[in-house]
Amino acid sequence: MEIRRLPTDEDALRRYAAELWLPYHRDLAAAVESHALADRPGEELIAAEAAFRLDLLRENADRRLWVVAVDPEVGPGGVDSETADPERLDPEEPAPAGVPEPDRDLVAFVSTSVDECPEVFDRPDRLVVGDIYVDESYRGSGLADRLMERAAADAREQDCGELRLDVDVDNERAAAFYEKRGFEPYREQLTREVE
Repeated sequence: MEIRRLPTDEDALRRYAAELWLPYHRDLAAAVESHALADRPGEELIAAEAAFRLDLLRENADRRLWVVAVDPEVGPGGVDSETADPERLDPEEPAPAGVPEPDRDLVAFVSTSVDECPEVFDRPDRLVVGDIYVDESYRGSGLADRLMERAAADAREQDCGELRLDVDVDNERAAAFYEKRGFEPYREQLTREVE
């Protein structure tokens, strides 16, 4: 298993969108009604996400996308969350970047970005965890914890003092996961349709 920072490369982002982003959003749409995908063919959704993510990553170096690649012959039972850590979460030794080899399966991802605090406020910069996903066959293997550790290492690398994330109120499974890892409510978001 390896966690890699995905480069700002169109082919890498198309692979991420096809193998991780689209399955993630299909799973999320099944659990949370407000996340229904547009009624468009999968290839169009993949191309649109790849182009959108490419623009985001190129515009802001503080945005990062981390993917987990595994040897398909090892399978979910071969992921050891205690020892499988080639990227060594040491800020002095950054995780490898680059497109994982085609013979390795992409099975999980986390996206991060920095929320800089204006100097007029007394709080640290925050690292925002945008999305986190683990393929169903790898759930319970410890990969979600490894991704949260990767996000925490990313926060240290970028001098952020806090982690922040949003979770949909109907996504009880995700909320329970975050609460078990020490996340606490910070702010409540309210929305309404424009009339």
